[in-house]
Amino acid sequence: MKRIVLLAATALLLTALPVGAQMVSRIAAIVNDEIITTGQLDREVEKRLTKESKGQPLSDELRNELRKELLPQLIEDTLINQRAKKLGIEIRPEEVDQAIEDVQRQNGISREQLKEALVTQGVTYDEYRVKLASQLLNFKLVGREIRSEVEVTNQELRDYFQKHLEDFRQAPHIRLSRISFPLPAGEDADQVAALRSLSREALQRLRGGEPFAEVLAAYSGSKGAEGGAMGTFGEGELTEPFAGAVSGLATGEVSEVVDTPEGFHLLFMEEKSPGRVPAFQEVKDQLSKLILERKRQEALEGWTKKLRDEAHIEIKL
Repeated sequence: MKRIVLLAATALLLTALPVGAQMVSRIAAIVNDEIITTGQLDREVEKRLTKESKGQPLSDELRNELRKELLPQLIEDTLINQRAKKLGIEIRPEEVDQAIEDVQRQNGISREQLKEALVTQGVTYDEYRVKLASQLLNFKLVGREIRSEVEVTNQELRDYFQKHLEDFRQAPHIRLSRISFPLPAGEDADQVAALRSLSREALQRLRGGEPFAEVLAAYSGSKGAEGGAMGTFGEGELTEPFAGAVSGLATGEVSEVVDTPEGFHLLFMEEKSPGRVPAFQEVKDQLSKLILERKRQEALEGWTKKLRDEAHIEIKL
């Protein structure tokens, strides 16, 4: 069963501790007037490694390394929750209900299917509601403290675009059409020679300026030709011997006859693009989202740093 999409980009990695796991809690950290225990920390370790460890017990060395890695995030989460309480920001049960309905709609599943999917991830429905409520609280707090202060000006967008033009350049590509003269099963030398002659004749007509569609039509049917648009190809996508046949062609030119075990082919270069840089207006919305998200992330990092700097934090590990 497919995994459930959360409201945030971060994947939900909630898993219950192995049956029979025994842990003695000690103080891992003090954050203002709250305590983070080693029990809390070890639960985060289990969530992180459930999939990778496949139920195997962790060595003390690995567990201690992961404790040190995950403790800063628990401290940050605690600081965020404390700030939300101070500002009187909370999440009502109906907001969680609405978020769950959104998750169901995004995944196209019912409530029962959601619960079944959570079971496969080692998560109870109640645990899921708690995690979702925590995410919603963070969104609401960040929206109040940060997002309203972040703006992107049109000049910033233009400056960024000019400095990163090559980042927006579309990849080089070619667009081809073909006329093919397939070799019939059990062909003899005379048939091969006749088809080769027709392919060369068609080549001369194309190089003489006749429209591609007219030449294709002239050799289709009783003369055995087939073909049409081949599509668009990026660098390295066209296989030999076709890649070699078109490597030096410009737009509007046709290749020499390509001789393959399947038949004779003419490749017509409909378009050859070195990769276009789009106009500013074409990427303005994309730029705005990119820079806004970057500035929000910078603001978030500055905000959380301020929370840490102003807090009383003691690490006991």
